[in-house]
Amino acid sequence: MLALALLASATAGASGGDQPATPDNLSDQQWPLEQIGVFAAHNTTGGSPFVRVALLDSGIDPNHPEFAGRIDRAASVNCTTGTPQVDPTGALWTDDVGHGTQVAGVVAAGDNDFGIVGVAPNVQLVIVKIVGRGQPITPAAAACGFDWVATHDIDVVNASFAIDKGATGGADALDFFCRTNPDDDAAIRSVGRAVRNAQRAGAIIVASAGNNGIDMAHPAAGEDCLRMPVQLPGVIGVSSEGRQGTLATSNPPGASNYGFGAIDLVAPGGDPAQGGVPGGLILSTFPSYIPVPPTAMPNIVDGPAGSTFRYTAGSSFAAAHVTGVTALVASRWAQFRFPRIPLLRSALVAARLLATADERACPADPNCEGSRRYNGFYGFGQVDALAAVSR
Repeated sequence: MLALALLASATAGASGGDQPATPDNLSDQQWPLEQIGVFAAHNTTGGSPFVRVALLDSGIDPNHPEFAGRIDRAASVNCTTGTPQVDPTGALWTDDVGHGTQVAGVVAAGDNDFGIVGVAPNVQLVIVKIVGRGQPITPAAAACGFDWVATHDIDVVNASFAIDKGATGGADALDFFCRTNPDDDAAIRSVGRAVRNAQRAGAIIVASAGNNGIDMAHPAAGEDCLRMPVQLPGVIGVSSEGRQGTLATSNPPGASNYGFGAIDLVAPGGDPAQGGVPGGLILSTFPSYIPVPPTAMPNIVDGPAGSTFRYTAGSSFAAAHVTGVTALVASRWAQFRFPRIPLLRSALVAARLLATADERACPADPNCEGSRRYNGFYGFGQVDALAAVSR
């Protein structure tokens, strides 16, 4: 909901440490990178190893070849209990769900001539595991994760999740927390404090809208209710679109959420209704050790042992595309222009993302509030990687 907190523009400056990138062996299947100008932006930058991206998710496959040498193992952590547990071996933050590894691939799969290439293939990753298989994402785990970010020199945070309302992940499908409920209010305050800590330390937080097809600005639970972290102040909220550039509608994974004031940008998350299967889906990395469900498409293997890839869809991957573009912008300008003023640095990067977005008008849908300049379906527009790194 950065739209309610920030309307500004940024000035370009000198680069430092960023290197170009090139397509990889499976990049002909990465239509989202073409759609938002990433392949063109890679002629300018593939990101800098000095830029650090934290992934708050289910962990990562620590041995996937796409991330070789780019995970800060000493700074990666398990926060599932609400208390950080560091483990340089990776055992405590290994992905046992698959989601975190898929998000990581969209953000930062390597530039290495096999598999796919991420939006920002040269950046460093910090893994913050906040959920494991069969667990809910608790307010305590999320707060632990954002507090960890605040003290570990993070430039960009990907938050492709909603904090769960209830003892299990499926207890409340919509996951709205309401300020009039004392327990909910305590959770909002706790997570909100941790998010502010991370933002004050200079981290830009990008969050997914979710896949429930609901208007987050007018929830049935009440106007005092919100989803976290996407509707917390200063967070960049991202809705999901398909290959034809309209809001994702298919189930599964579900139609993209939206909402005036909650959405700042739109990016590709995949939609079978726009391109079919697998043409309308997102191809990303996946742990080779997680079995493929009997009814699912088989994994794709390309490259060294363990180089496994799988199709997916959802607003999680829309947010991941924006996180990657944010990292490219940070690599190109802000990381080196204002090293001693992190809050200003992050504000300029975020403002540039919004100022260079490709504006999208509301469709003929009464649920879409706003104008071409800003609306609840597309925010300020589709993220534009090439414009963001070159204008």
